[in-house]
This record gives sequence, structure tokens and C-alpha cells, in this order.
Amino acid sequence: MSDTQDRKLDAMLRSRRFEPASPDLAARIALQVRSVPQNQTITPTQWMKRLFSEFHLPRPVYVFACILIFGFVVGFNSQLDTPTTDDGDTIDVQSFLYADEDPL
Repeated sequence: MSDTQDRKLDAMLRSRRFEPASPDLAARIALQVRSVPQNQTITPTQWMKRLFSEFHLPRPVYVFACILIFGFVVGFNSQLDTPTTDDGDTIDVQSFLYADEDPL
């Protein structure tokens, strides 16, 4: 900025009206701070409880228990289909472990 603009800016800043702070400003700030909740460290379990209560989700213990019970019921009610050994096209599950290649 040029010298004249600097002088004009300084003159404007000096000529502006200045209001002093009210005498009870410190007391008002202290009262306002007391009403604001402070940040606190929370444990992961408290964080999970707050997360589930905020989104209105069921408790995770009940969900996992229901999934486990459902898995047992489905597992015990399904029949195991064992393939017959007569098929020539059957592939063993572990066949990928054995390579038919020559060693390097």
C-alpha cells in the first residue's frame, strides 16, 4: 500500500468509536462457561453405547446372540450332502494345495 493509503487507514482506525467492556463481562463469561458441557474422555464401551442409543439400534449383544442361534438352527437343520466317490469329475477341496508342476 502507498504512504497516503496507510495514513488514511491509520486515521480511520484512530477516529473510530471505542466502547469499553461492561464491568460484569468476566462474570457473564464464567456463567456461560459453566452451562457448556465439557469434553471428557470416554471408554470404547461408552462410545458404543452412545452410538447405538443415538441411532436407536438394538443392543449389539442381543443381535450377535440372535445371529449365533440362527446359525446353529440353520446348521443343524441342513442335511450334509456327501458326494459319492463314483463320480469321476469330483475335485477335492484341498486339491489346490498340491501343485502338479516340477520344482524349479
